[in-house]
Amino acid sequence: MSLTDTSRNGAALPAPSIAPAVKAALPRRRRPGLIAAGVVILVLGCLGAYAFARAAGTNEPMLAVTTTITAGHQITDADLKVVQVNAASGLTPIPSTQRNTVVGKYAKVELVAGTLLTNEQLTTTAVPAAGQQLIGLELKPAQLPSRPLRPGEPVLLVITSDPRNVTLDGGKKATSADLPSPPTVAATVAGVGAKATDDTVVVDVVVPEANGPGLLERASQGRVAVALVAR
Repeated sequence: MSLTDTSRNGAALPAPSIAPAVKAALPRRRRPGLIAAGVVILVLGCLGAYAFARAAGTNEPMLAVTTTITAGHQITDADLKVVQVNAASGLTPIPSTQRNTVVGKYAKVELVAGTLLTNEQLTTTAVPAAGQQLIGLELKPAQLPSRPLRPGEPVLLVITSDPRNVTLDGGKKATSADLPSPPTVAATVAGVGAKATDDTVVVDVVVPEANGPGLLERASQGRVAVALVAR
């Protein structure tokens, strides 16, 4: 006996289609180790961002000077003020908690009003110390390096000679090549004044006591030049 279905007019009907069986999706296997590692990385990232934001936004009270102070000046409490400095700035000024230890010390170099104080700018010894002199030299641009001098820098003061005033044996006039090496004096820059209208600058230097008078005399004749030396 045939199981084929027929229509009303006797024609055979197509066999019903059977949909293919759908394979059930397998549940994903959880990996606890990877999940834990991800949580740790997330937590560390959040902590790092928090620490960076906190450091970048933290201000600390530091010491600065209220007015311009010359080299050798003994620091008083009235010379100091407290300013807020960002801890992430990379600066190393003196904290305000050390104010009492700063009062009574001496400025090694000139300090412009508002300058943050550092330990390198101060000394417990008076400036100039015993055996030293603090002198001011009025110098022209040709007697100075093109780079501005900074307080605290070591320099060499060169006493120059005018070859026109030197006569060699036989009456021959000397040239620069005929002159011996000029005498020099080691010094430390204590301060640099403002440039005058004629471009001259007064440079304060600390020199050995024995050299002070001679340097002042030669500087007045335009016979002192300044050379920078390595620290």
